[in-house]
Amino acid sequence: MRIARSTRMGCIACMVTAFLLSTVAIGHASTVPEVGTTKNTLTPSVTFTAPPLKNLTDSEVKNAIQSAKNLSQAFRHISNQLLPSVVAIENRTENPRTTGQTPNGMPSRGGVGSGVIIDPSGWIMTNNHVVAGAGSIVVRLHDGREFMAEQVMTDPKTDIAIVRIPNAKNLTAAKIGNSNGSYVGDWVLALGQPFGLESTVTAGIISAKGRGIGLSDSENHIQTDAAINPGNSGGPMVNLDGEVIGINTAISSSSGGSDGVGFAVPINLANWVANQLIDHGSVQRAFLGVGIQPITQKLADHFNVPPKQGLLITHVLPESPAANAGVRTGDILLKFAEARVSAPNEFQTFVERAKIGQTYQLTINRNGTLQNLNCVPQSQPNRPDESGGKQINTSHSNRTSSGRLGIRVGDFDSTVARKMGIDASEGVLILAIQPGGQAHRAGLVPGMILTEVNHNKIESLSQFNQLMSELNLDESLLFLTKSQNGSQFVVIDS
Repeated sequence: MRIARSTRMGCIACMVTAFLLSTVAIGHASTVPEVGTTKNTLTPSVTFTAPPLKNLTDSEVKNAIQSAKNLSQAFRHISNQLLPSVVAIENRTENPRTTGQTPNGMPSRGGVGSGVIIDPSGWIMTNNHVVAGAGSIVVRLHDGREFMAEQVMTDPKTDIAIVRIPNAKNLTAAKIGNSNGSYVGDWVLALGQPFGLESTVTAGIISAKGRGIGLSDSENHIQTDAAINPGNSGGPMVNLDGEVIGINTAISSSSGGSDGVGFAVPINLANWVANQLIDHGSVQRAFLGVGIQPITQKLADHFNVPPKQGLLITHVLPESPAANAGVRTGDILLKFAEARVSAPNEFQTFVERAKIGQTYQLTINRNGTLQNLNCVPQSQPNRPDESGGKQINTSHSNRTSSGRLGIRVGDFDSTVARKMGIDASEGVLILAIQPGGQAHRAGLVPGMILTEVNHNKIESLSQFNQLMSELNLDESLLFLTKSQNGSQFVVIDS
């Protein structure tokens, strides 16, 4: 299973899927023969009788048919209303042989995607991965007219882009809806150019909301079972009121085509990004300076709170808005500006869209006590230099091991500390993990830094040894870890 962008790249061969039908037979079971006899008695076959079908009256049949026709008419009306707003977007490269798809389904240079007109002056919304690269962007309207885009502005963090076509008359802009007002189970239509087949409409429902699928930095996707295929990227997802509530962006697929799991960027987020790009030329995001993780059952047991209620603070950047507000590692964040939070991607969206310089109230649970803290978000800084995924040298002489946990740790130098963004005196470095051991099952890996155990800070190897000798290893342990992916609490079972 892979998550892939839904951009069509190059030629798409016909795909035929074979379905194997299997039947399940219910056999007979032998019984133990009676003592003194040789008779085998078989239990009778198990049969399942379906309840009799209800005989519908002519009126009920007519009502059922009319209900189906009403839904069909709704789909037809929405399609006729929205299709003039849907465009095909071609990313043309100078060398046509560079057009294609990479082995993991991600787009290479060139290709065809979709877009939706959001303003009659010529602004069109699409995906960043549809227009990324050095190609010329050609927009083909529903009526066949073609235009070369004169402006292209992108936001890779949300995979949203906008393009503007010049001197285009009589454009039909789609009506923008409210993705927060859409719910799981609602009917939706997906429009676009799957496999280059222009003006295609598919129907389904919203399967889930708030999905993070790992394709971009800022995610809060809507999931749908409406068929989304390569070429649908950038096209609109619309509700039964004919309003755009999402921008189709990706699929989870084992075949390269629709497996009934598609994803769209919520229009509230996409529209905010588009307005930022039009007004400022870039997206200005706010930040608090905290690391967070969801509260699993194991973490909930340690912190004596319900699971999936709030977010656990794993790290607070020094001199950040969160640090200035008094937020601490180990706090449980319950609300941001009176909005309850339980999913990291949802909280990230709240924070990034907050007004820079405005005061917001944070509600936290600290050791069982509720507190309200005032926080003033700042402009999101550029990311610090990262190690680029390079391996960390774990060949240190000063080391120790904990056989019960299946872990070997040691000191680390200033080079490793810089890569992790911590002080060299903070924590110990995991050098090796015993396969199948408790630490391995908990998800610890070599290269991580252990900075706390059961809320006790680890400042040296000798202190770690002392803590491990004092703790009851027959009980579960709570470690705070640091890696190149950030900080995280990890529970090691007893």
